[in-house]
Formats: sequence, C-alpha cells, structure tokens
Amino acid sequence: MVVIQRKFRRPMETDELVDQVAMICRSHHSSLIPLKGASVSGNYIYLVYEYTQGVNLSEALRNRRNPNFTVLSNWISRIQIASDIAHGLDYIHHSTGLGLGFVHNHIKSTSIIVTEPSFHAKLCHFGTAELCGETPSEIQDSDSEIKPKKSPELKKCGSKGLKFEGTRGYMAPEFQWTGMATVKSDVYAFGVVVLELISGKEAVKYEFDEETGGYVRVSVIETAVKASEDGGVGVRGWVDKRLKDSYPVEVAEKLVRIGLECVETNPNNRPDMGRVAGWISQMYLESKTWAEKFAPLTDFTVSLAPR
Repeated sequence: MVVIQRKFRRPMETDELVDQVAMICRSHHSSLIPLKGASVSGNYIYLVYEYTQGVNLSEALRNRRNPNFTVLSNWISRIQIASDIAHGLDYIHHSTGLGLGFVHNHIKSTSIIVTEPSFHAKLCHFGTAELCGETPSEIQDSDSEIKPKKSPELKKCGSKGLKFEGTRGYMAPEFQWTGMATVKSDVYAFGVVVLELISGKEAVKYEFDEETGGYVRVSVIETAVKASEDGGVGVRGWVDKRLKDSYPVEVAEKLVRIGLECVETNPNNRPDMGRVAGWISQMYLESKTWAEKFAPLTDFTVSLAPR
C-alpha cells in the first residue's frame, strides 16, 4: 500500500467526505490505481492506494543516467500508454458505475505509472481532487460550456495551496487564473502528456540561448505546433529519435493533431475524453495492423542438404 498526505483546500462536511470516499473506493478501472481507504487528522487527509510495480512515465521516457535509452523504445508501447490514459480519464469524467462526474486534476507524466513487465499505464491519485476540496462542491457536467474571460477580469487566487508541485507545463491557461479544476483542464494536461509520449521531450524545459547568454523557456506544445505547421516532414523530424523511424507515420501525425486539439487555449474547443478515447483506440488498432505487417520474419528453417 502507498499512503499519500494531502491538505484540505476547503472545508469538507463529514457526510460529504464519507460518501465521496465510498464511491471512489467502489470504482474499478484497469487504468486507475485503486483507493483503498482514507483517514482524517486535523487539516490533513491520508489516502491509502494500492501499490503498483513500475516507474512513472517521466522516468520511463527520460532516463537521467542514459538519455539515449528508454524502455518505451517501440511505437506500440507508446500508443498503448496513450490509450490506457485516455480510457482511464474518460472513466473518471463520466464516472461509469458511479453516477457522478469527477475531475482528476493531477494529470502529468510523474503521476502515471508504467507497469512492469506489460508496459500498461495506470493513473495515480484518482479521487484526491474531490477528497481534498480542489474542485467545486457541485460536480461539473463534462458537456457544460465554460465561458472564457479576459485574464484581467479573472480573479487570481493567491492561495499557496494552488501551487501544485510538478504541474508547470500542464496547467491550462484558465486554471492558472482561476485555480478551478475542471474536466477541460484535465483534457489540456492529457494533451501535454500525449505530446510528451510522441516526442520524448519534457513538458517544459529551459535551454541556454547563446545569443542572449540567458535561458529561454521551451514547451513541448510550442515545438509540436511548429512541427505541425511544417507539415508531415516537420512532424517526422519532431518524433522521438529513439523510435528509429519505426512507427506508422500517419498514425503519429493524427495523434499529434489530437494532442494539439486537447491543448487549445479556449477550453470549449477541447474535445471530450470519450471522443478522444475512441479516436486513440482506433489508432491503436491501426498501429497493431502496421506492426503485424512489418514484423520481422521469424518462422523459417535452414537446410544445408544438397538440392
């Protein structure tokens, strides 16, 4: 078991908390790490999750000791992970079997476990957003429209609790101003993870600029947009070199487009996770067909007898 300590972000009634814990503990999906129980002490809640063998996606993609190595060295492993995450997030948003919609609010490469030895993906921290009071008391309809406002009109919350560790590069523009987690901010973070999967690049990094002598911020979204504007050739040059050009190009290009749709600045232009999960499932099937077509021939015999 793994125990996680979280601080309450807003007052939670005991009855509300008990009901939420019960519903989340009853949820089951192959792409979610199950919540086993919870305990409250003062302003903190302790969440008990099932232990899962594996490493987080960030470590699987980017080996600090050997940048040229990744366990996700083939395309099938990456499209499998994209599919797992999409279906897990779709389940959370539409709450199959629960009757209510939830928000994850912690989608990032360090919160996704790549299991061993199957290389499937599981989402960590399902339920923390609701149980810690990071979401509104009323559950948001995933189909409801979000009315974007100009940044100066939005009230930016100054609470230190909003500064989630490791979320730089994953926060949707509207979330940075309102601090309110929604299904649309989840979709944005998912889009960033998809672009990480394809490129192997970090969500955000700082590179040294020789001309200015300073550091410039480079996001995976910016590089993906530039690659897509250059057409198919640009995307092929942007895909992780460690895949060694062994992947279905058309599928990779479609997955990049989906990732960019998910990170649209206007939250109302981002697709619903149900549709995204369906699209990626189709891409997974196309990828399997491609892999079977180009799989190396292994069933053969050699004879040295005279003919």
